[in-house]
Amino acid sequence: MKSRRWLRFALPLAVVAGLATMTGVAHVVQQPDPTDASFLSPTSAEGDGARLLADALTSAGVRITVHRTSLDALSDAEVGGPVTLFVTTPELMHPSYLPRLAALPEQVRVVMVAPGQDQLTAAGLSVPVGGPRWTATAPQPGCSTDYVNAAGPAAAQRLRYDVSAYQAVRCYNDGLVEFRSAQVAMTLVGAADPFRNDRADEHGNRALARGLLARDPTVIWLDLHEREPDPDDAVPPTEPQQPDPGTDDDQGDDSGERPDDDLPDEEPTGAPQDGGEADSTQGGGNRVSDSPLARAFPPAVWATLALLALAALALAAASARRLGAPVAEPLPVRVRAAETVRGLGGLYQRAGARSTSLATLQGAARARLAEHYGLPADIPADEVAERVAATVGQPVLEVRHMLSGGVEDSDEELARAATTVQNLVRFVTGQQNWQQGTDEGNLT
Repeated sequence: MKSRRWLRFALPLAVVAGLATMTGVAHVVQQPDPTDASFLSPTSAEGDGARLLADALTSAGVRITVHRTSLDALSDAEVGGPVTLFVTTPELMHPSYLPRLAALPEQVRVVMVAPGQDQLTAAGLSVPVGGPRWTATAPQPGCSTDYVNAAGPAAAQRLRYDVSAYQAVRCYNDGLVEFRSAQVAMTLVGAADPFRNDRADEHGNRALARGLLARDPTVIWLDLHEREPDPDDAVPPTEPQQPDPGTDDDQGDDSGERPDDDLPDEEPTGAPQDGGEADSTQGGGNRVSDSPLARAFPPAVWATLALLALAALALAAASARRLGAPVAEPLPVRVRAAETVRGLGGLYQRAGARSTSLATLQGAARARLAEHYGLPADIPADEVAERVAATVGQPVLEVRHMLSGGVEDSDEELARAATTVQNLVRFVTGQQNWQQGTDEGNLT
């Protein structure tokens, strides 16, 4: 049979590799997917949605207009007026639209969530990007902007932006930067955490997100969840165009926006109907993730517990013995009893276990004496001492000390006590007379 010692080396490495793989998978699963319909959507109540932020802005009197394409959002922003263009997924915009961000009117403010190096380069911005970190961190603000100071530490740094080429405001260790490119004000936020529903109550995320987007009376929200096709390949719209503002066909909407794009007019996803409970199958509802226990802890806690459970299973599998009845195998070599005793005694001597050695001898003596008197094996030591004292004519306390007493911290005391116990047993069992043991000085 081949040796399996290599398992002792390979198995721990395999367990560590498995745990590292599971940790990476759990991290990837935990990170939100921008292509999900719920990601930073103003109508989504999912964890990665932004329904709480949209409601807070609406309550503060900010008008939110939602667009599903970059062309519509840019066209709306180019009309002018003090507006904030909120780009939640810049990596999904077609590169041909990105340069138009820097060419917007002066009164437009662009807020981009975690743009990468490719997006910034395509937009004509000379901003090197650092990162990403494993997860977003929440450093101190480190700048004098009012809304940032009001928010305090916030999870805005997963990417870092080097804006040394611009006269910029740099906050959260370059996780949030603001500068002017040409004529438009650009704000880059290095993480999506401040805008998410499930991160709103962490650190100062809620205050930071609202402070970022509530500086203008109108927010144009680009809710994009799939990569845009080439504008040259786009199919012309078949629906009639909206009437121009101010014409006779205008129905009172001065902005020229589609009523469907106005956030207050949209039905929130998964909202209760007629006062009833929302259907858990609609709007992405999940009874498990919406339970109080699931909301009490962040997803990282559940991922850690899952990894610990997998580690326990791996350890149990590695330590498990083969199934089936025990199989008797011949000993590889026979060892004499005297050699076993000497080996065990050597181990006791090396460990300095004098009390343990004497207690072993005393226990064997009590068992032999109990058997001699026909007493039960588990009889207390005091009863055995009384029977022995009556036989040898010695005080009970003296015999009890012989059978259960301790030993001083010296080899001579241990040898003397062991010899006394041995002679006592021999005398009681008839192998040695009392006078002989006394003359030899072995019994006290």
